[in-house]
This record gives sequence, C-alpha cells and structure tokens, in this order.
Amino acid sequence: MNFLVSNNPVLIGQYWAALLENGESQVLPDFPELLWRAATSNKGLILLDPKVNGFPGMSGITHLKRSNQSIKVLLLASELTTEEELSALAAGAAGCCGSNLLPEKIRQIFATVEDNGVWISSAALPHLLQRLKRLENLTRQNKSQQDNGTHRNEITGLTPREREIVDLVAKGDSNKIIARELNITDRTVKTHLSIIFQKLKVNDRLQLALLANKNGVT
Repeated sequence: MNFLVSNNPVLIGQYWAALLENGESQVLPDFPELLWRAATSNKGLILLDPKVNGFPGMSGITHLKRSNQSIKVLLLASELTTEEELSALAAGAAGCCGSNLLPEKIRQIFATVEDNGVWISSAALPHLLQRLKRLENLTRQNKSQQDNGTHRNEITGLTPREREIVDLVAKGDSNKIIARELNITDRTVKTHLSIIFQKLKVNDRLQLALLANKNGVT
C-alpha cells in the first residue's frame, strides 16, 4: 500500500497519478493516521508533506522506519535547507522532492527509490560527501573509541560476499549495478542486504553507507 500524506491540493494533484501507477494508494490527512496504517501495511511508498498535521519533524521518519522497515519515505518539500535534507536522509528517508516536477522526473525518482537508491538534491550531495569524509577522518583519529571498534569488528565479521556488497553500497551503487558487478541476481542482492542490515543493526542502505564510510571500510 502506498500513501500520500498531505492536505495540499497542489502536491496531491502533482504526485497522485504517478503514485497510482505504483499500485494501490491512499491519501491520508495527517501524520498520526499514517503511523498506525504504516505499521500494519506491507512494503510501499510514502510521500510525506512535512507541513501535514501532527508531523513531529525528522524523528517522525525514524519512527516510521522502526515500525515498518519495508516502507520507503519520500519527503515532499520545496523549502528544505541542506541541513534539513541531510537530517531527513539520516533519519531514514529515501529522498526529498520539490514541487513543480514533471511527471517523468517523478517516475524517475520513484524508480530510483524502489531500487533501494537515494534521491538527493545536487545542492545537498557535496555536503553529504564532505560529511562522510569528516566521519572517516574522525574515525581514523579515534580508533580506540569503543563504539567504533565494535562496529568495525561487526563489519569485519561479515562474509567476504557481504563485505563486497557493503563496499559497493558505500560507493552509492544501486541493487542493479551491484548485481551486475558481482554477477548475481537482484533478488540475491536484496537477500544479502536484509541479512547485513540485521547483523549491523541498521535500518536501510543510507545508514549502512554512513557506517561503512565512518569505519573506513571502503
């Protein structure tokens, strides 16, 4: 089940037709109703207007992902700062979309997210890369810290194939690219990722990439 959570008629008009192409969909009026519906739904796509009633901020995205790890969340906001966009991604969002997008661009964003990719604006991307670099440098300077050592041990404890996949995810490759690179199927990549998420206690591929880069795996 897909959900479009907004009271904005412009956003609803812009995204509704494309969302229906992805399967059964429903418009919801507020964030509290989304929370209980998402927790009992199968995997799907959530288009979330941050101005909707009851949205508590980026912590709400984290709550959604914890209640149902199979869902993908796209934030619909044209006025997000770079820091807010990065915070949304770190909280578990699959991306942030602005207004006035052409239908073909919306379909492209949906396809990227459904392939477990992340949609990030050109303005935010260099900041994300800089942040990853800083995390990597801090980790190298503080190898004795317990948390980093624990995570490094967990990553080095993965199988060789799992570490290959972590390495490719950290570089930003999609499932299709990883499957082609390793000569395996998309389904096999998804199975490996599910196991890796469980082993490393992360919710999604962005958190996995952050962890991998933070611990200097790539």
